[in-house]
Amino acid sequence: MNKKTAIAGRMKAVFYESQGENLILKDIPVPHPGDGEVLIKISAAPLNPSDMAMIRKGGRDKETNTFIPGLEGSGTVVAAGKGLLPHLWLGKRVACSAHWPDGGTWAEYMVTKAGLCFPLKKEVTDEQGSMTLVNPLTAIEFIEIAKQNRHKAIINNAAASSLGRMLELLAVKNGIEIINIVRNIKNAELLKSQGSHNVIDSSDPSFLANLEAMAGQLKATLLFDSVLSDQLAGMIGALPSGSTVVIYGNLSLTEQINIDPRDLIDNDIRISGFYLGARAKENGILRNMLNLIRVGKLMSSDMKIKIAGRYPFEKAQEAIDAYVNNMSAGKVLLIP
Repeated sequence: MNKKTAIAGRMKAVFYESQGENLILKDIPVPHPGDGEVLIKISAAPLNPSDMAMIRKGGRDKETNTFIPGLEGSGTVVAAGKGLLPHLWLGKRVACSAHWPDGGTWAEYMVTKAGLCFPLKKEVTDEQGSMTLVNPLTAIEFIEIAKQNRHKAIINNAAASSLGRMLELLAVKNGIEIINIVRNIKNAELLKSQGSHNVIDSSDPSFLANLEAMAGQLKATLLFDSVLSDQLAGMIGALPSGSTVVIYGNLSLTEQINIDPRDLIDNDIRISGFYLGARAKENGILRNMLNLIRVGKLMSSDMKIKIAGRYPFEKAQEAIDAYVNNMSAGKVLLIP
């Protein structure tokens, strides 16, 4: 560790009170970076659906008294372990991702791999920078999936979310039609007021008929679903033949859904899952770095993420409740 940098001996961090229970704040020692690692003083950390999934598991397979949540964030590298890249980042503002089980971003300091950080441009604020990894990279990968498999149009469920807004922005840039599914008339009107054209309200009694008609007209053969509700079976039946369904979340918390196998067989429907970490491993270092450069350009120009609320770490549980109750309102940040 760089011994010239003055660093506090202890820090505040968010923990599970007990498995599956509320979150609390604890005072613990500041960790030290090892070889290839950096110590980051966290500036901001967003809440993501992936964080909610981890919290719902209640720390399963992890020790609740040592596991700190938080997948991504931003901050300043204040100490570096051995290696060229850690010392290259020293003193710089970075966007960062957690390297579990070493700890997450919901803490005043975090140790992570230097390769899980990239510097922020001066035009990008700490708050916007804290959200530059999970959602933007996921949106980029979704567009790549669409292009690689030659889909002329895509469908996105939960389209009023921050990820949904990014995905539509990138779809337009790449000349790909997109159907935006939202869950109420309020969100439908909001998207239309922002310039979205293909908007369908899943609470409308004619939802499945509208989806079938629009998907057929646009030849939308790729559905991204983060809701995983009982409606998915009907949505699959409304898709054009040869479509693909990519599941990347479970906002409904549904543990099981029933899908008619004849819909899959007769209409040649394929279902797969998506996990950003697995996709990043498949891409390799060069592709990941190019994607990060693309994200940096987008974040410093026309991709700005709406922030719905800012909470101190001691109100982490309150932040989660606000986020879960209205995800379409914008991102919720934890600020040390």
